[in-house]
Amino acid sequence: MTPSRAHRWLPLVPGLLAALFTLAFSGYLLLARGEAAEQRAATMEQDLLWQKQAIEQQMNVDRDAVLGLAATLAGADFGSPVFQARALSLLQTSPEIVGLSVQDGRGQVEWHSSQASQWALPYRGDPGWGELWVSHGQPRVQYAVATPDRRRMVVIVLALDRLLQQQVPWWIAQRYQMTLYGPGYVPLASKYQRQLDLAGEIGHINLTEPPLGLSLKAEVYQTRARPVTLALPWVLFGLALAMLASTWALGRVMRVREVAEIRLRAETALRKAMEDSLVTGLRAMDKHGRILYVNRAFCEMVGYRAEELIGHHPPMPYWPAEELERCEAVFDAILAGRLDPNGFAVRFMRRNGERFDVRVYASRLIDGEGEHIGWMGSMYDITEIRREREALQASHERFVTVMNGLDAAVAVSDAQTGELLMSNQLFDRAFGLPDWRGRCCILPFLPRRTEPPVDAEWYDGFRQNWYQVKSRQSVWVDGSAVWLEIATDITALKTAAERERRQNETLQQTARLISMGEMASSLAHELNQPLGAIASYASGCRNILAAPAPNLTQLDQAIDKMAEQAKRAGHIIRGIREFVQRRAPHRKRCDIGTLLDTVLGLLGHEIVRRGVDVSIAQAEALPPLYADAVMLEQVLFNLIKNALEAMDNAAPDRRQLAISLTRHNGALKVVIADRGTGIAPEQLEQLFKPFFTTKDAGMGMGLNICRSIIEHHHGRLWAEANPGGGCRFVFTVPFSEETDAHEP
Repeated sequence: MTPSRAHRWLPLVPGLLAALFTLAFSGYLLLARGEAAEQRAATMEQDLLWQKQAIEQQMNVDRDAVLGLAATLAGADFGSPVFQARALSLLQTSPEIVGLSVQDGRGQVEWHSSQASQWALPYRGDPGWGELWVSHGQPRVQYAVATPDRRRMVVIVLALDRLLQQQVPWWIAQRYQMTLYGPGYVPLASKYQRQLDLAGEIGHINLTEPPLGLSLKAEVYQTRARPVTLALPWVLFGLALAMLASTWALGRVMRVREVAEIRLRAETALRKAMEDSLVTGLRAMDKHGRILYVNRAFCEMVGYRAEELIGHHPPMPYWPAEELERCEAVFDAILAGRLDPNGFAVRFMRRNGERFDVRVYASRLIDGEGEHIGWMGSMYDITEIRREREALQASHERFVTVMNGLDAAVAVSDAQTGELLMSNQLFDRAFGLPDWRGRCCILPFLPRRTEPPVDAEWYDGFRQNWYQVKSRQSVWVDGSAVWLEIATDITALKTAAERERRQNETLQQTARLISMGEMASSLAHELNQPLGAIASYASGCRNILAAPAPNLTQLDQAIDKMAEQAKRAGHIIRGIREFVQRRAPHRKRCDIGTLLDTVLGLLGHEIVRRGVDVSIAQAEALPPLYADAVMLEQVLFNLIKNALEAMDNAAPDRRQLAISLTRHNGALKVVIADRGTGIAPEQLEQLFKPFFTTKDAGMGMGLNICRSIIEHHHGRLWAEANPGGGCRFVFTVPFSEETDAHEP
């Protein structure tokens, strides 16, 4: 058994011994009481047997005496001296015989004793024991013996209560109450002591003489024990209880003390663990500067064991030589009670010579009685903190340098109050913020929203500058919500873009004029047709009017035809003017088939002159487009015109132009395929660059303008080889589902 277990079981030993003693004493008392009871039962059984023998022996004596008396009686000689002497002797020696008589065969009393004359009762029956009866509470029984001549019987009357009183001796009467019972367990007579109480223990035995069903019962009297004997068990029991109580009280005190010791050990261990788990070095010293205690963290800081430091006086082994004066000054200030609430920053030295910076905080050391016994110091290793602070300062300086070197204005403002928290130099210069400003609020460039973040352009009407603003919600260093706004000056980009736009428009107009110069013959042919028709209709009208009876119906029809041809000529002129006119894009509802018919009408003369077979494949139920019709006509015009020119050197049977109008992924797909000489693969990507051309007299801007127009409509334009020879130009324009789609 381990010592801890033995210590835990030791307080229980007195209680266990007391309990064993109590159990042993109780067992002894029980055994002693059992043995006494068994002894009393055995004694009572022996006394009953003895009492039975005494009663039966007396009954036999009385019977033998009656037999001898009957034997001395011859005839009716009742007065013979021998008979009288024996009868007197029988009555004197046997007090239980209360009646003696001589009776004839019919039960007539012929003689009776004068001493017991009242019990000379007639006896009817055979010789032997007669019936048992009770008269005035007195049990009686007769016994008859025949004389030698069989003519008479000697009859005696026995008093059973006298028999019991005579035969129960005094020493039995002091122990038991003796009771004689008749047949049916009917009590007949008792002998008892009135001053004694029954104990409840009973013994019972049947009598064989006389054979009348008699029995004898004995009840034990309570014996009066001596006071010492009576008190001894209770005294011992009380002592046992007192021992148990004292043991329990002792055990409780020991348990309380054990719990207190356990708590004290646990608290001490906890305090020790807390001190050892601290990363702060603890050092206690007395009023003279002698070290009393150091914790594990302090030992790990300086590299010395606690045994080497406790009891040490200044100078301390962890004071570096170059910092000796500083360490002594701090030490003297602590001993003098000049304590700085912010601590003392000093430099210590580890055992291996490594230097490290610490901050020392000191306070008065008070013992349990409230007396000042020394000084308590706590030390924090601030080497890493100082290094991190220096690194943070350098990082902040680099961050500020980078922020000030940006070509964008950066500002951080509080999301709730709008207070400006940080800005770079470009922001301050761009918006006129002085260097000496205090707390101020700024207005957002644009309406703010969290999702999606704001990326838009803002115009400064005061300085007439354009800015691209990026606004994002973020979290500041203190956890508060802030807005980060970056404003980049894009005024030069806006100016360049506007200049480029104007140049593109000029180029587009120039391209249109050049195209118009090339279209002059076609336009003349187109205008000659309606003008010739008008001249013919005018000559016909003149002829109708010259007739004696002009046909007004024919005249009206001719005039309508002239009006239609004039409108056709007007549409041709207006289309040419809109095509050449320089203007901004304007979107409206238009049909791609109508635009294609207009372009083919403008190029009809060229198609006939070059002998080109044009085929159109248009899908059914194409939705309308919301686009700039003139721009799309220009794209179709340039692409179809390029395809016609590409087939100038082709054989007449190969001059085929295939135009396909289909719907693909929610967009209009237009394919213009020719059977010309084709384009080399390395030139496919160069086609759409400005000023690149494969023509001898071309400007190289047509396809670039076409791609710009298609991309302006959020579509794509590309070129690819035609599987049957030649080249295919493909462009897509998305269908718009909004009926009010427009662009101002």
